[in-house]
Amino acid sequence: MRLCIYLLFLLLIGVGSVYGQTDTLPALRKLFNQGNTVDSVIVRPDSTYWRHKLEAGFNLNQGSFSGNWKGGGVNSIALGLLLNARLSYRRNRFNWSASTQLQYGIVKNAQQTLRKNTDRLYADTKAGYRLSTRWQWFGSLNLLTQFAPGYDYVTLPSGQELANPISNLFAPAYLTESLGLSYEPNDVFDLRLGVFTVRQTFVTDPDVRLYVPRNYGVPLDQTVRTELAFQAIFNYDQDIAQNVNLKFRYLFFADYRDFKASDHRLDFTLTGKINKFLNATLSGVVLYDQDQDFKIQYSQALSAGLLFTW
Repeated sequence: MRLCIYLLFLLLIGVGSVYGQTDTLPALRKLFNQGNTVDSVIVRPDSTYWRHKLEAGFNLNQGSFSGNWKGGGVNSIALGLLLNARLSYRRNRFNWSASTQLQYGIVKNAQQTLRKNTDRLYADTKAGYRLSTRWQWFGSLNLLTQFAPGYDYVTLPSGQELANPISNLFAPAYLTESLGLSYEPNDVFDLRLGVFTVRQTFVTDPDVRLYVPRNYGVPLDQTVRTELAFQAIFNYDQDIAQNVNLKFRYLFFADYRDFKASDHRLDFTLTGKINKFLNATLSGVVLYDQDQDFKIQYSQALSAGLLFTW
């Protein structure tokens, strides 16, 4: 009898001590609720090697004047859309990145048909293997073209306006594969030296060939031209002041068969953030390509609108 009372006393003490440990019971309940399964012990992969950035923008410009406005002017409205995306992976000596830039804008002036004022479709991917803290081998692939037809507007003596097609989707398009060395001293700029670069120039719209005599360097009886060349690309991206960002990209391309007839292209964008969503942007392109024209070409745009970043 005494033994039974003694055992009962020890049992009560043990139960009381368990209930007194309020930290233990919730942990035990959680463990039993999870169950003894494989899912409960899976270790999730580390995602810190990945980085991403996404920008979506909307720009709207409008101007109107009364019929008796003596200062002069034309009623107009312009709409622009943009999407910039970047995804990168970096681990040990290996790194990979992919980016895309999509831009399209239209403008409607009084007494004129709807026309585009911005059109760009660009995609780039690059893989690298680091040799030192600043130098690495790289291989890249990129595509540059546009979304919609482009026209040369000609007004006849009768006043009639003609729209002659001079460009279109994949007319032209530039597909470039490159192997070489890359210099990346910091996150602000990098330099690619593509010693083995192959570029295909496509002109797939037969109507474009009728109004572009040089046909962007592609023989008139063909739709693609292939070049083996040296290519250098310089990228710069930095906040030069508070809420002010400057990006520019310079490209040098020279066919090994005719090194003097080199191509030069400079793209730049200056963006100022007004607040979390509103921004003003100045962008432009300067281009010299003898396959298109023997003179320097340039385009410029100034806009304000909404910009969302993730």
